[in-house]
Amino acid sequence: MDITDNHFHLDPGGQKEKAVKDFLNSGGTRLVLVHKPYSPWDKIEQFKEQVKITLKLSKKARNAGAKVAVVASPHPVQLIKLLDKFDSKTASDLYLDAVDFCTDLVSENEIVGLGELGRPHFEVDNEIWNLSNKILQESLIRAKEVDASVILHTETGTPDVMSDLSNIASKASFPKSRLVKHYGGIGSIENSHGLTVSLLASNENIRYASENNREHMLETDYLDDPNRPGAVLGPKTVPRKTLKSFQEGIIDEEQLSKIHTDLPDYIYKDFS
Repeated sequence: MDITDNHFHLDPGGQKEKAVKDFLNSGGTRLVLVHKPYSPWDKIEQFKEQVKITLKLSKKARNAGAKVAVVASPHPVQLIKLLDKFDSKTASDLYLDAVDFCTDLVSENEIVGLGELGRPHFEVDNEIWNLSNKILQESLIRAKEVDASVILHTETGTPDVMSDLSNIASKASFPKSRLVKHYGGIGSIENSHGLTVSLLASNENIRYASENNREHMLETDYLDDPNRPGAVLGPKTVPRKTLKSFQEGIIDEEQLSKIHTDLPDYIYKDFS
């Protein structure tokens, strides 16, 4: 039986393989390891070096015993940081160069998808908002060319937000079922508009999704941040809450398989 945490970070200054072992010892088997920015960057070589750190951390996770699917891309907030230093065209080109580096890694079977792509989760002016959506659409076009899955970082998912993201995917001709809204809540699965939702593994989210038969995955968004141990949720959370929900009859065997095996296999294709 697989237990998959769909959104898990590791940090070179964090717990690393100890966090992975905590996950495994609690009943977990598979991780979607998502790249995160470890430090500021404004040159493509700096970004490449940071992704290499994520790939090294994925090897530590595998050596600890986990099956791992790696996902990487420039974070959407990075575009705003680049705009602080460069004009719009230069910032956009640099961001998309980073996207291209990650699509190359997908082609080379080093990673399985791109993430976190998206747009700011906080209020910005219209010019930045519109540019962020344009860059997201272009990034999805490039991801589609290499058959990559994509994990989205955006504002809180509501039916209206999910509809808007769905429209962007349509414009990019990107398959919505392989577009994952990360950090999902009830609003994200109330009407997902065809996107796949990765729910934060809270009791409320798990129960709602089960009772309403909503297709989803589960995540902790564990940050492995040495300054915030256990944030967002700890590495033991997904296996513990999954097994507890199964034992209590909140989720049945078919739902468990969809959440932890069928859907992740369809989206990421390869855990190794």
